Amino acid sequence: MKISTRNKLVSVAISTGVFVGLAIGAIFLVKLKADQAIVGAFLLGLMISLFEVFYVQGQAGRWLRVMHPLKSLLLYNLAILVMMFAVMYFNHWAFDRWDKLPLVYAKLPVVIPLLFVISAIALVSLRIVGYVGGRNIFYLLIGKYHRPVVEKKVFLFLDMKGSTNLVDRLGAIRMKALVGKFLFDASKPITDNGGEIYRFTGDGFVAMWDWERAFLAGSIFQAVDDLYAMIALERPVYEETFGLAPEFRIGIHGGDIVGSEEGDNRRDIGFYGDTINIAARMEQKAKEVGYNCVLTSEIFANSTKDSRFKPLGAETVRGIERPMEIYGYTPSPNRS
Repeated sequence: MKISTRNKLVSVAISTGVFVGLAIGAIFLVKLKADQAIVGAFLLGLMISLFEVFYVQGQAGRWLRVMHPLKSLLLYNLAILVMMFAVMYFNHWAFDRWDKLPLVYAKLPVVIPLLFVISAIALVSLRIVGYVGGRNIFYLLIGKYHRPVVEKKVFLFLDMKGSTNLVDRLGAIRMKALVGKFLFDASKPITDNGGEIYRFTGDGFVAMWDWERAFLAGSIFQAVDDLYAMIALERPVYEETFGLAPEFRIGIHGGDIVGSEEGDNRRDIGFYGDTINIAARMEQKAKEVGYNCVLTSEIFANSTKDSRFKPLGAETVRGIERPMEIYGYTPSPNRS
């Protein structure tokens, strides 16, 4: 199972649990049968959570996410109503309580608004987990980074080529649409291969892996290959919509990093150290040497050696005394 799929299932489990917990409270409010209410809440929570995580937040649901919020909310509520009635009829069939169905219809003026409130709470929970990250929420709760922690991580810097010229060519609004689709498409190969998006940087992002996970079955390079494969797959859509397909550069470096909580009213987890600066420099170096992906010797030393790596000599990085051996990497989108 892909790591991204496992993370999505965790989000589904959390949201479904919220539904069940709130349903237990609703039992006393509208005097529902406890067994039916809990089973119904579980099924409805599961259906809505799966719909949100695997459809709405996925490639297929992009049309719904880019729609005007009021229209999107209306369609979302209609979908929830359909699910609610499906669960309601299934519930009465499963518990053989068809004779009680008219009583449920009598309570719909109370049940439907209550359902929307519960759904809103569950969906907010899903969105928070999706935006902040389940692991970050967990780490903030247990205080893992309350004090600075030294860890070993791999960072990948990605930046779109020629974005300034593209703004002039496409205009600000169409450029924003291009960047939005590009970042959405480019994020999936990262999470599918065990990484996570640390920061978005306008027309690019910074991704990171735990050190061991980055090199497990070549995950970091599989992510790079999948990135190029994803954009190649979507090229016809880009060209039809924007008249071009985006190109991008990547820089990779790994090593010790200091992680710590940052902020007060709005808290986050930040990482600091030369490792990030060097990874950023590798992305800049890729532009200078004409390679799509440049990495340091630390990354090369832990990779499976093949002809796609090319030594590019030593590089002096500001703030680092010793020159660093760097390598170019030629992505292979068809790699399995």
